[in-house]
Order: sequence, then structure tokens, then C-alpha cells
Amino acid sequence: MSLSCQDTNTNPRADALARLTYPFTWIGAMLAGRYARIGETLALWRSRRRERYALTELSDYMLKDIGISRCEVYRETSKRFWHE
Repeated sequence: MSLSCQDTNTNPRADALARLTYPFTWIGAMLAGRYARIGETLALWRSRRRERYALTELSDYMLKDIGISRCEVYRETSKRFWHE
């Protein structure tokens, strides 16, 4: 009686499916990374827009307190949301 090291419980269909889907796993990971970066960029743009709008709501006293003039607020709020 000899002992065999081969796994007798392998499923040839599952192995074939794994070989077929392997190239798509790294593509899926790459796309997921890109979608994550797109989401981060959109969140950054939304944050910039919200912060710039909040500057317009501040009174002159509050702006003076943080050291920003009304002219600087106008300059900042006239920028597009994608500009830093």
C-alpha cells in the first residue's frame, strides 16, 4: 500500500473557472482603485465648494478675526471647485 500526495478532491471545473477568471481579478482590483480615487476627488471638490460657500456667510467681524479680507473671500469664491 503506497501513500499518494495528490489531492483526490480537486474539481476540474472549478480549476478551469479559476484559470478563466484570473485575468479579470486584477482588472477588477484596478477598476476598484480608480473608482475609489474618483470618489475621493469628488469628495474633495464637494468639500472645497462647501468651505468656499461658508466663507461668504461669515460677517466682516468674523473675517477680520481669522485674518481674511472680503476681497480675499471674493477671490477665493470666484475659483472653480476643481482649483485649489
